[in-house]
Amino acid sequence: MVLAMLISGLCSGTAYGALYGFGPAEAWVQVQLETETASVTGSITSFGTSFGTQLQTKFETIISAVAVATKQESLSGSVVSDGIRQSSEQFVNAVRAQQQSTQVAKAYIDYNGATGQGYDPCGTAAKNRTLDQFFDGLSGQAYTRMGAVDVAPGHLVTSVDQAMQARLDLHRQKFCTASEAAAGLCTVSQEPGGDTNASLLFESAAPSSLQDQARAAYTQHILGEPDGQLPKAAGGTAAGQTYLAATNHKAALLSIPAYSLAMIQAENTQSPDYGNKSAMDVLTIRVNQYFGGAEAEAWAGALARQTERGLLVEANKMEGLQAWLHHKEYQQNQRLEANLAALLLVKASDASSGMDSKYQQVLSDALKAKVQ
Repeated sequence: MVLAMLISGLCSGTAYGALYGFGPAEAWVQVQLETETASVTGSITSFGTSFGTQLQTKFETIISAVAVATKQESLSGSVVSDGIRQSSEQFVNAVRAQQQSTQVAKAYIDYNGATGQGYDPCGTAAKNRTLDQFFDGLSGQAYTRMGAVDVAPGHLVTSVDQAMQARLDLHRQKFCTASEAAAGLCTVSQEPGGDTNASLLFESAAPSSLQDQARAAYTQHILGEPDGQLPKAAGGTAAGQTYLAATNHKAALLSIPAYSLAMIQAENTQSPDYGNKSAMDVLTIRVNQYFGGAEAEAWAGALARQTERGLLVEANKMEGLQAWLHHKEYQQNQRLEANLAALLLVKASDASSGMDSKYQQVLSDALKAKVQ
């Protein structure tokens, strides 16, 4: 029965249409397929659009990130470069500052009075200047002393006897010895026999003191008797002219030892302008800085702190003082040679025969001319 119905249904037109795809089911399936296809296509299209948008967004984000990273890297490199440059500049500045500090320290050490200028540079310069000025002024003092004695070169006394008596009176008044006092001739002096004591020439003495007067008196004794003046009438006679020529010759020869003795007195006469010290006192103190005395210890201690430059400076100062001393020794040697030459001339001429006989001859001739 069922089979018959099935065969009957298959053989109908509707059944035939459904069997070959032209029925309602196929149409519904077709509609469903188209709907699903449209949905899938829309989903695919939407996905593609969304994916492309997301991809573009991500790409732009990545590009931005890369740009930021690149900028950061560039900035970081610039910062690092600036840091290196600044560090280099600071290092150079530090080196320069160190060099300047070293130069300043070296200059300070080289030119500081305690390390690079030798011992007491300012004080030494002042002492050297004072010493030189002191000795330069001695020549004027020596000329003054030459003219103060009665036997000064070119000086003629009114009376030789009176001049010699004045010397004797001065001796008894200021230089009386113990033996003379015992004989009742005078009173013992505080400087007995000072006018015959050559050692006083080389001792430091105050000006116009008893020792200083003794040295002047000793100089007069050494140079001998003074020469007397001629009467006016005798000056034009032949004997008078001979006498005057002889006195000029004697004065020329005596001027050399007279100046030497006066210079020795001046060198050993104290001056209030130089702390009541004589030139030889000042020289002794100056030289003792190197070879003894109170300053020698301080000088030696200062040398232990001196740099090489300071030692060279101190050596130059010592060489300068030595050269100055050699100059003074040269002047002394010149005076010594002049004295020897004068002594030789005296021995070789009749200057030692004495002026007294010539003087008496002049007076005799003048008296004879007056009597006639």
